[in-house]
Amino acid sequence: MDWRRAKSILIFAFLCLNLILAYQLWEDRFSPAASDQEAADLEADTRKLLESKSIRVIPEIPRETPKLPIINVSLREEFRNPQVTRLSQPIRYISMLNRSTLKEIENKSGLRHFDAYRLDTSYGRKDVFLFHQIYRDLPMFDVTIQLFSENGEITGYKQTYVEVKSGVEAADKSGQRIISAYAAVRSLAENYLPEGAVITDIRLGYHGQLYDSEEQSFVPNWRITLSNREPYYVHAFTGAVETTVQP
Repeated sequence: MDWRRAKSILIFAFLCLNLILAYQLWEDRFSPAASDQEAADLEADTRKLLESKSIRVIPEIPRETPKLPIINVSLREEFRNPQVTRLSQPIRYISMLNRSTLKEIENKSGLRHFDAYRLDTSYGRKDVFLFHQIYRDLPMFDVTIQLFSENGEITGYKQTYVEVKSGVEAADKSGQRIISAYAAVRSLAENYLPEGAVITDIRLGYHGQLYDSEEQSFVPNWRITLSNREPYYVHAFTGAVETTVQP
């Protein structure tokens, strides 16, 4: 028997096997077809779980899973320990969705960088309008303007503002792929939500604690809000869940 030839054949066979296994691993992890099937399975499993616990989801569950970076921000000195500022002359308004109303509030209230904020339409209090500072078209949930109203007039405000540190985008242009909203909802439904819970809002944005330190990090999060206005924050990279009482 030609052992040298047999050895060569065995080496070649093992090499082919390794190539096949490597291709299957790549296909399982990166193939669009495999990813689409996994997403479809997750969506179906999530809907079954929600139905079994009688959990209602009012908004459509987002399907996008973009790549997002962690961002570093600094809290401006003049916005630390914010206090309620009362307006000497209240501002009458009709709708916070009206551009002219927002422009009038900006001009008459003394608010700074008001055009960098966006109204949170899911916020449920009638006497407070909540705006979030925006970064890359996503809200920073913890950086807000609160407008206080009485009898159809804006009577005061409370504001925080951060600067996104320069160089963050250059250091990580693409970021990391986030988990899907379906994965976030499923995690909550399995481990946190009681039977009969009602989800009223699902929103992607940045979440982090505001401290007096010079620089801090905000991480992409799915914010999932219930009918009692309690928000859950689901870390969009790890799936870790945080719950807090909305201000």
